[in-house]
Amino acid sequence: MNRRLLKMAAFVAALLMVGVASAEEDVLYWMIDSSATVEKDGVTSSVSEFFDNYGAPANSAFAARVRVTGGNITEDTFLDLYIPGYGVNTGNGDLGVEFGDAGGYWGAGVPTGNQSPIGAYSAGSPEFSFIVELGNIDTSDNWTTVATSASATYSSLAANIHQTFDIKPGQAAIWTPGPFQAVPEPSGGLLTSMGVALLALRRRRMDEVA
Repeated sequence: MNRRLLKMAAFVAALLMVGVASAEEDVLYWMIDSSATVEKDGVTSSVSEFFDNYGAPANSAFAARVRVTGGNITEDTFLDLYIPGYGVNTGNGDLGVEFGDAGGYWGAGVPTGNQSPIGAYSAGSPEFSFIVELGNIDTSDNWTTVATSASATYSSLAANIHQTFDIKPGQAAIWTPGPFQAVPEPSGGLLTSMGVALLALRRRRMDEVA
């Protein structure tokens, strides 16, 4: 094989390498900003107002995470997070991104967006879909989902998926899902019923031991 053919082969191989890397490095840019709303019992309010009225436990925080559904998903799966300067925070997608006031912008991941690798979920039958969950998380990392967005398919998010990390896209290139739908909170009566049922089960076990 002459040198010209060798160069051509190397060029083609480089192109294939770039193509593979791009598929593996697809990154979803997403965030929740102050314009997001939550609907509860037919009433729509801003996310911040919803959080203020939620009655969260002390020493807890609100956060957002992206759930993966469809394809071959059979268990709880969440997109990982990329932190500039530190890399991909593997396995902590379930803890989400806490809401805060960054540089005068309120939300989760504002103003430049959260970055989540999505290449592993770029193909599937049925197609993979993504749902943003808003939740309350305590100091022991226990998560309670308080609201969810509608699901969005991989193909519908094409404009929000980029080929690399840390490119700081414009606002139009960031997925800002909404409105959100509140998740019903357990009522006082339901909690009481659960407590009575657990107490009855405990007594039954004690009687069996005796």
